[in-house]
Amino acid sequence: MTAAGELPVDKYMRQAHTVALAHLAEQVAEVEAPPPTQTALQGEARQLFLAGEKIYHQAGYCVTCHQADGRGLPDAGFPPLVGTQWVLGDGERLIKIVLNGLMGPIEVNGKQYPGHAPMTPYGGLLDDRGVAAVLTFVRNAFGNSAGAISPEMVKAVRAKTADKVGFYSPAELLLMHPDK
Repeated sequence: MTAAGELPVDKYMRQAHTVALAHLAEQVAEVEAPPPTQTALQGEARQLFLAGEKIYHQAGYCVTCHQADGRGLPDAGFPPLVGTQWVLGDGERLIKIVLNGLMGPIEVNGKQYPGHAPMTPYGGLLDDRGVAAVLTFVRNAFGNSAGAISPEMVKAVRAKTADKVGFYSPAELLLMHPDK
């Protein structure tokens, strides 16, 4: 792995290389955080947004697949979060995706994604406030503008879906929440 560092490392590889080296040394990687995102949100919604930005940018969380700019990695099958009804539409549907994950073919902004790699379910990794925070951030970053998601809303959806086992499929969610 250190030999790889002797070769050119472009901006797309830099963070992955840093994290890999830290793991090999059994250390926690120090990666440069992007500048804070500007928001017009106020009060509790702003606090959720700021907390969500930190969660989003943690290695292994949202930024890994959806990237720092929210545009995803289309060639790798990871859809964007920018300007899509999956993010800006039904808040309950979006909460379900984060709690249980998502797997299967999906259309985002007119482009088909095969959905071979599932989206990680974060229901066991994030509490209600964490889910609300990251979703408030995603719905109001990258040029998006939508209402904040409250921890109370996440709590209600979590309780309502407590018996759900496994990933949601896009088709299943569209049947339940047809606002595509």
